[in-house]
Amino acid sequence: MLGALPVVADFCRKLKIADTVDALCPVRDLAELTHGQVIEAMIANRLTSPAMTCNGWSAAWAAGITRPPRRSPTGSP
Repeated sequence: MLGALPVVADFCRKLKIADTVDALCPVRDLAELTHGQVIEAMIANRLTSPAMTCNGWSAAWAAGITRPPRRSPTGSP
């Protein structure tokens, strides 16, 4: 089952992520993958399974963005 992977791949293609990265970061001839391909794979990994690796990070660093602030029993923040 591919899940959302085809959608993510199409999204990356439309944004020309690999093309842009490859234009800015050339790769040596002996490489099996370009930098752009690696970046797209990393993006696909995060977008298709973000909860597995990002929950701890988001709780520590982006808590105000990822969930509403905690309220005290009196109702004030």
